[in-house]
Amino acid sequence: MTKNNPTIFIVDDEPLLSEMLTDFLNEKEVGFSIKSFPTGEACLQSLDELPDAVILDYYLNSKEKDAANGIDILKEIKKRNKTLPVIMLSSQESYGTAAQTIMHGAVHYVIKGQDAFEEIFQLIKSNV
Repeated sequence: MTKNNPTIFIVDDEPLLSEMLTDFLNEKEVGFSIKSFPTGEACLQSLDELPDAVILDYYLNSKEKDAANGIDILKEIKKRNKTLPVIMLSSQESYGTAAQTIMHGAVHYVIKGQDAFEEIFQLIKSNV
């Protein structure tokens, strides 16, 4: 990891998952500044804080039906900041879904599961 105290945005409409991922990352590496957002729109409003990486859930509208999905948010993030690493997180095991997110600029596609948090941590270390 090259930067001290990197700022990581977690965008997921499941508060428990965001909290668990935050706890995991803080246990692995002291010094992360982590902010969680329940919607992609909330994340976009804070992009001027210049996060070092974004962990973005693919399916963001399970709670708020009108919320934009992860692909739309990914496109908007990349429009505003092409170099910002975005890690997509999803329970979708579809190759097509993963390929679509990579095509739109995600650095990686992580499937929610047992090793997802460790995989995210390694990706942050190599991309920040």
